Amino acid sequence: MRTARITRGTKLMAAACAALMSVTALAACGGGSGSSGAKANCTPLVSNITTIKSGTLTVGVIDQPPYSSYNNGSPTGMDIDFIKQIADANCLNVEYQQASFANAMQAIASGQIDTATGDINVTEKREQVVDFPRSIYLEGVGYASKKGVDVKSIDDIDAKGIKTIGIGDGYGWLADMQKVFGDKVKTYPSSVEMKQDLEAGRVDMIMEAYGTAVDEFKGNDNIAVEYANKNPDKRINSLVEPPEVSYPYTKGNTSLGQAFDKGIEKIIKDGKVKPTLKKYGLDEGLAEIRDKQYVVPATD
Repeated sequence: MRTARITRGTKLMAAACAALMSVTALAACGGGSGSSGAKANCTPLVSNITTIKSGTLTVGVIDQPPYSSYNNGSPTGMDIDFIKQIADANCLNVEYQQASFANAMQAIASGQIDTATGDINVTEKREQVVDFPRSIYLEGVGYASKKGVDVKSIDDIDAKGIKTIGIGDGYGWLADMQKVFGDKVKTYPSSVEMKQDLEAGRVDMIMEAYGTAVDEFKGNDNIAVEYANKNPDKRINSLVEPPEVSYPYTKGNTSLGQAFDKGIEKIIKDGKVKPTLKKYGLDEGLAEIRDKQYVVPATD
C-alpha cells in the first residue's frame, strides 16, 4: 500500500469483525431499497437507489482532518462537503456514524453503513471487500520542514543538509526513502510523535500524508508544508503514483455505485473540486486524477 492510511487500514482489517455490531442487530434498525424516504420535490440523478435505510445515505465518518471529523455528531471536512453534494444530487438524506480505519470496510461489506469518509484510497485489497465509484481527488505526500529550510523536492534533502527525516512506520513511501537515504530516516509509531519531534527540532523534516500535514501545522508559522508530488521523483514511487480517493460502498450495489459515479461526475463537471481543496488549504493539484482510475496494487 502506498500511504499511511492504506497501511493502517489493512493491518487492522483482521481485527475489524470483533469491533463491529452484528448484521442482525443492524437489520432490526431498518434497511431496504428505493427512495420512499428521500427528499420530496427532488429529481435524483439515479432513481431507486438501494441503501440501508430507505431514502438515506448512512455514512461512517473516520476522524482524519481535514478530510472528515465526526465532531460529536456534526461532521465537518472536505469529504463531508462532497458527500452532502452527492446525496443532494440524488435526493438522499444523510445520517452519520463514527467509524475508524479498523472497521469501516467490514462495516460497509456487512451492510452496517453505506459508505465512509476520511481520505480512503482505492486499493486492490479494499476492492476484495467493497466497490468504489470513480475517484474524486488524489492523496499526496507532504514535506514538512522548518521555515527557511523549505524542502520542496527529494534533491533538496541533500542540497539543504537534511540529516534526519521522520516517517511513520508502515507509510507507503518508507521503504523507498530508506533505500535512498538509509540511516537518515527515523521511523515513528504515529503522526503525533513525528509532529512533536519536528517542532522540537529533534528531526529536520517529516514526510506525512499531505492533507494531514497541512492540518497538523496550520497556524504554525515556523513550519512549512509542501505538496511533494509537484516534484515527482522516480526513486520514490508514492511521488509518481499518488493514490486516488473515493467513497467505498457495499459490493454489488449497482444503484448506489451509479449514484456515486454520477454525483462525483457532476461535482467535477461543475468545477467544485478545486475550490473545495482551496477551502481546506490544500493544493489544487490534488484534483488532477487520472483518466483511468488508479488502483493501488496489493503488496503481499
